[in-house]
Amino acid sequence: MSATPLSRSHDDDDEEYSQASAFPVAKRPKLCAETTDDMQTYIELGLPINQALTTSYTFFSPLPEALDSADADDGFVLGVDEAGRGPVLGPMVYATCFCRESYYEQLGSVGFADSKQLTEEQRERLFLKLQTAEIRQHTGWSIRCISPQDISQSMLRRAKTSLNALAHDATIQLLHDAIERGVRVRKVFVDTVGPPATYQKKLQELFPQIEITVAKKADSIYPIVSAASICAKVTRDKHLENWVFAEPMLESLSTKYGSGYPGDPNTIKWLRESLDPVFGYPGIIRFSWSTCKKLLDECAARVSWADDEDDAPKNAKLKSRYFVRSTKDAAAADSRQRSKFFNRHKAIVLASSF
Repeated sequence: MSATPLSRSHDDDDEEYSQASAFPVAKRPKLCAETTDDMQTYIELGLPINQALTTSYTFFSPLPEALDSADADDGFVLGVDEAGRGPVLGPMVYATCFCRESYYEQLGSVGFADSKQLTEEQRERLFLKLQTAEIRQHTGWSIRCISPQDISQSMLRRAKTSLNALAHDATIQLLHDAIERGVRVRKVFVDTVGPPATYQKKLQELFPQIEITVAKKADSIYPIVSAASICAKVTRDKHLENWVFAEPMLESLSTKYGSGYPGDPNTIKWLRESLDPVFGYPGIIRFSWSTCKKLLDECAARVSWADDEDDAPKNAKLKSRYFVRSTKDAAAADSRQRSKFFNRHKAIVLASSF
């Protein structure tokens, strides 16, 4: 299959990692997977499913071929939906799909339905149908893929960002991007996150020129939201099926982690079997999930920072507990002798947040 490559935007193109790996280093990590026939189709579209997902990214499909030549009065209908909001591992993907108002009824006849009600094969077939020349004349789509590391960091840092806020920000960004690329959006349908009325009011204030509808189960009501749902679901599924661990020495780690949802027995089994008592989990995990926290508390080695407490003045605030150090603290820490454990395992620092 040949297709025009997608436009891709990474948050940190100059950085190989979005966070320091906690695993012992013996060799460079494997950042790309061997390409299979199934993967090749999606790679040709531009999706980086054969690469380590260490940072969030945004993808855009080619714009509809008739965008500039068609009647200017013919605006676009746009739908928004997500996949992977609840799982303990893997990315959360937000997607938009948009089409001309004059083509909307025809899009509905193609067969789009709520992706959760379709088989994996049906979702993939419909997703690839969106890439055909006939449909691309009238439609386009985009995704915002939020990496598990970015989810964890946003929800665990001192100034926390909730999952709802991440979802809202992704939707708003995708809408802004569509408008900036010249898509004349007239109507938007969104599958709700939180109370529909509150969310709709928020979006309507940000985009007063657009008619916005936020509804529960919008993916089963509006075909354009169903199409967005399929784009989101297929993208997340492909990332999980072909996951590349950025951490070194994990090539042999099983990827039989099921759906990634906490209620999936296969996922829980994988979490228990893959937990390292010292180094915890690789970056595929969302460390902000209670499922992860519980297993780490139960099975991982406990760590105490006795040296920090012994060295600090009695009236000092132990900022190191919050992973924040002053310049003076950092200089003192650098002068300390490294732990024998790290010397014995020949561990090195990949990156530092200080």
